[in-house]
Amino acid sequence: MKTMPFTRIVTAAGMLFALLAFSALSAAETVQLYFNPATPQIAFAAGDIKAALEKQKHTVQTYDLATLAKAGPGKKIVLATAAEKAVASALSARGGKPAAGLGTQAYALRTTTSPDLIYWVLGGDANGAMYGGLELADNIKYHELTDTYDSQQSPHVLNRGVKANLPLDRRSPTYFGSGPGKGLNKGTAAQKAIIHVWDMDYWKEWFDEMARNRFNVLTIWNCHPFPALGLDMPESFSDVQGYDGYAKTMTKAEKVAFWKEVMVYGKSRGFQIFFFTWNIYTHGTDLSTSPTDRATKDYFRKAVRLLFETFPDLTGLGVSAGENMRGLNTNAKITWLSQTYGRGIEDYARVNPGRRIHFLHRWLDADVNVVASKFGPMLALPNVHLDMTFKYSLAHLYSTPDPAWIYVKDGVNAIADLDKTGKKTWLELRNDDFYFLSWGDPQFARDFIAGFPDVKKYVAGFMYGGDGWVTTRDFTSKSNAFTGMLEIRREWFAYRLWGRLSYDPQTPDEVFVHEMAFRYPGIDAQKLFDAWTAAARGVPLAAELVMGSKNGEDGKFWWDWQWWPELCTSSGGLVNLNTFKDSPPAEGSDMCGISKTAEGNCPGKPRTSFFIADTIEKTALGALQKISSLDTKGYADLVLYQKNIRAQIYLSLYYAEKIRGATHLAANQKASARSAMGKAYCHWINYTTIMNELHTGATMERTRSFGNWSTYNDKVLEEFTNLGGVGIPSCEEATPKQRQP
Repeated sequence: MKTMPFTRIVTAAGMLFALLAFSALSAAETVQLYFNPATPQIAFAAGDIKAALEKQKHTVQTYDLATLAKAGPGKKIVLATAAEKAVASALSARGGKPAAGLGTQAYALRTTTSPDLIYWVLGGDANGAMYGGLELADNIKYHELTDTYDSQQSPHVLNRGVKANLPLDRRSPTYFGSGPGKGLNKGTAAQKAIIHVWDMDYWKEWFDEMARNRFNVLTIWNCHPFPALGLDMPESFSDVQGYDGYAKTMTKAEKVAFWKEVMVYGKSRGFQIFFFTWNIYTHGTDLSTSPTDRATKDYFRKAVRLLFETFPDLTGLGVSAGENMRGLNTNAKITWLSQTYGRGIEDYARVNPGRRIHFLHRWLDADVNVVASKFGPMLALPNVHLDMTFKYSLAHLYSTPDPAWIYVKDGVNAIADLDKTGKKTWLELRNDDFYFLSWGDPQFARDFIAGFPDVKKYVAGFMYGGDGWVTTRDFTSKSNAFTGMLEIRREWFAYRLWGRLSYDPQTPDEVFVHEMAFRYPGIDAQKLFDAWTAAARGVPLAAELVMGSKNGEDGKFWWDWQWWPELCTSSGGLVNLNTFKDSPPAEGSDMCGISKTAEGNCPGKPRTSFFIADTIEKTALGALQKISSLDTKGYADLVLYQKNIRAQIYLSLYYAEKIRGATHLAANQKASARSAMGKAYCHWINYTTIMNELHTGATMERTRSFGNWSTYNDKVLEEFTNLGGVGIPSCEEATPKQRQP
């Protein structure tokens, strides 16, 4: 029997027991907590359970699991793996249902009542026990110890990863764009990240928080990481160089010790860790980037071997046939990668047969059959495993929840190729949409995860994160409530949604409502949740409508330099009405695009651009009503989230009018287009006014940099005046009347 997380058993007996348990534990009392402190994942979860109980004014006595057989009377929590025979025997002796068939990362929760009340958390492995313990800790936070349990849970997606673009040094950048004028670590976020990358406190806080969110993979993307990691090579740096005067003296040995500690700590929170490179980059060295240079090839082969020799807890390595390999055909690119990375892994794996190495090859100008052939000697080793990775949502996760590029991109049907080869792929979920706005919509995340190709057959895991922003600590917030906070904490709702729902897509909304109620006692948590989720729906709908399709109507689609929705900009500035008008919906979308709607040519696609605009508006106005009436009770960070939600609402309303304006323009209805763009301007001013209260501007990695959020106000006004509008549009009407889509 499986019960939903944080829900109560509704049988009469269960209700009676819950009432008795609540009555017994409503006053402070002692709870005995049994676990093995030598297993770090379990000890971590035990710490959260202890903290949750102590917050409820209970006294917690901790005991080594080995002493359970000698336990005296009293209420208990037992946290262990199901393989612990003594624990399984004790559970059975008390009439508890055995936890059978638990796999990796899975857990079972049980409750027994005789002779004492005991809560049992049993994992299929240490990571599963950790996740079960973290769930119980949340239950205690939200409900006290009032639930009974007879449930089992296993992960829907086995590998739930983060794509972290991280510069390791000013000489060892993450990807920074290509072409003339592109500088190393140009973006402010990248420059400010280096100090945090070399701070162990940052990593401990990061791994703790992400484990609670059920993530379990960290992929660190860097053009050329080897010199910065302290490998035993002449090219390795003997210090750390950053920006704004930051520098740190570290020997090679100290660097190695630091990253070993990072990886050990990550492992203690259930994480696998990968480095991922673009190619061919040789930053920080005098080596050539020519694919024919023998010294460069020898260097990469040695660096890869040393990487695995130096870091025993590194899970694997990923590669991309990146921008510095332009000019080579697919065969030549994969040949070079196999002669460098492939040979380096082979050199290590052949003499270390007991260590399993995971190798990821990006599906960028690559063919899985060629990869399997060129890397044949490496893949012949039984301890080397190959997966592919695919840009599943291109650069914009927050567009269509059911993208189809994996079936049609660049003439490749990745699923058909996986069928032929028996391989799996990781899905890259690129978030180059939201860097400042606090997105959160569980239904979108559920729909997106439900749309994955068969996860057991095709999907090894996913990686969530952006290329155009480096996510470390907040530096743009104008309030001390957020400044310096981990960005994953500031954006807690989004990270919790993607982690928890990819582990269990059936996790109900109630879980997230409870979390809001716990963070802000006394507020109307349901109203906050409803407003937040509704406000988050507008921008993805607009993005889906204009995202583009490489194999679609006009061959256009938007990458990260062509579309940043938070400021409606590209590398060329404001994305204008004509660009909207000419852009088709995302591949796989059932929307009828702007130009087709204007033509009245939407057979079988009832979701026209007008329908989308009306839907965005109605949803946004509903959110505005709720968030405007929410009493924040003076919580400093909730006041900021309330403003952030309002900002999302006004940005959504801006896009609703811009979609209408573009559709009218495509239909040659100039007066109607002008009217829509006048309203769009008013919403834009409301939006940028709030954003200027909340955040500074920044130097961007892909799109145009901006000093403040009003940078494009004049350009937005021009979209009204260019259509014949005069002066400043009247913005006296606070909100438009709700339309029924």
